[in-house]
Amino acid sequence: MSLNRISKKVADLVRSETMNKAIIAAIIVAILVFVSGSIYSLTAGDVLGLIFLRGGGIRVFIWTINRQTHAETMIIFLYYLMGFGGLWLYVNAATRSGDPRTTKYMLFFSFLLMLFAGLGLYSAFVAKFTGP
Repeated sequence: MSLNRISKKVADLVRSETMNKAIIAAIIVAILVFVSGSIYSLTAGDVLGLIFLRGGGIRVFIWTINRQTHAETMIIFLYYLMGFGGLWLYVNAATRSGDPRTTKYMLFFSFLLMLFAGLGLYSAFVAKFTGP
């Protein structure tokens, strides 16, 4: 194969819609990892997995803003992922014309995902600042 043919195939791959969606998905996941606190969890030396209380209780959220558990990082990441998934469904339903039934279901499930993500983030915020 000549160099021109290889460069043409690579250029076609980069310009394809699938590659654009993959790049956007990778950027969104990178943003979610950064925002959810994964960088802190990986770089801090004394991060706890969970907090085990006397009497058999387990706490996921540390009641201070200065620290974070690994479980808290994963939960917040999943809530953000649900929110972005809901936004993605909403954008797809709004921009693509097609079957009205499909659009209706996409709008309904995007609303549910964003609602559960918002309620989950709110309950995590409340749990974070509620003492033991």
